[in-house]
Amino acid sequence: MTAVTSASVSDIAKPPMSAMKRRSIIIPQHSNHRDKLKDAIKKRVADEIVELFVEAQQIGKDDTVIIKMILDHIKKRNTNSVEVLEWLLSNQHTLQYKTLLGYFYLHDIGTEIDTRKAYVLYLAAAKKDYPIAQYLLGECYSSGSGTKSDEKLAFQWYQKAAEGGCTNGYWNIKERRYGDSLLF
Repeated sequence: MTAVTSASVSDIAKPPMSAMKRRSIIIPQHSNHRDKLKDAIKKRVADEIVELFVEAQQIGKDDTVIIKMILDHIKKRNTNSVEVLEWLLSNQHTLQYKTLLGYFYLHDIGTEIDTRKAYVLYLAAAKKDYPIAQYLLGECYSSGSGTKSDEKLAFQWYQKAAEGGCTNGYWNIKERRYGDSLLF
């Protein structure tokens, strides 16, 4: 009888296999749910920043103002620029996210400045007719950021941006005109 009692005690000490399986299933689901929730929050923050960024670009705000707006919003949302950058790196499926990621690279937001990465991201979005990326690509060509300086290409991208409704593109075109004739 003693052997049966010890076996019974050891059986009680170990949870049945079915309970262990349930626990292992519950924990990943809980963790997965938490990860999805965190991702949804990061997406919302990124979407809010995209909205601010697009609006600021459309009305022609200066980069220093845009950068401050982005950083202030990140702080207000109790996150940090590295987390937003990492989320953007993993979610480049929209032209807006791709362009914002390029902006982060160009302006030292959450990462060291990498003008070449910014240029490549802008180029990819600009080729798909995203006006803000077209304007920013024009800026890269104008300043030589991430690529060789080329005022003709800068003008062409500003023109495409303006045709797409980007105010900054329009103003850059206007600055490069003299009367009705182009400076180029």
